Amino acid sequence: MSEDPNIPLLDHELANDELAWMKAVYADFTKSRASFAGREKDFNPKDALRDILSREQYRLAPNVDLSGPGPWRLGQNRHGRGLAAVFLPRVELHRHAKSRTDQFPMYVVGEADAFSIGENAQPVLTPVTGGDHFHNSPNAPHAFLPKVGKSIPDNWEIAFIAITPRNLREDTQSVSDDVRAAYKRVVGMDAPLGV
Repeated sequence: MSEDPNIPLLDHELANDELAWMKAVYADFTKSRASFAGREKDFNPKDALRDILSREQYRLAPNVDLSGPGPWRLGQNRHGRGLAAVFLPRVELHRHAKSRTDQFPMYVVGEADAFSIGENAQPVLTPVTGGDHFHNSPNAPHAFLPKVGKSIPDNWEIAFIAITPRNLREDTQSVSDDVRAAYKRVVGMDAPLGV
């Protein structure tokens, strides 16, 4: 994890076309899922997302390899921000000191909560549903995790599309001991050590 204090702060607002792109991708994903009504067990959400992201109207430059388990680096949009489809089978609690990140859950195998720290410095758990938008301000601790208090399927996974202003290898840090303690208080389990 990077601890470089000299990288510039990148805290932007998403443009209307970025939000419209995300809404359209999610709308097509929802249509694909609905087409399996009555045979839900045959629906493979990762394959559906792969199909949608390979469509001409959603391609970004450069074209990307959508094979394998991911993450799929989707390229850059016209604002110079990177997009990636991320598939997490485990919790990654971290922060980005100098980068805003926006995450758009596409699906969860099982159920999920989002962990963050609220404006009053208290831990917050937010139920995750597809189509949500999670805005993580610079330095804000965040994580997706299996729904607190529910049984966790062996194949638990959350898939989301992230819009980021830089390669986050340059700007990903562990959280403080206070944040780790807050996580344990609301989740009931120790926080993971990092990414």
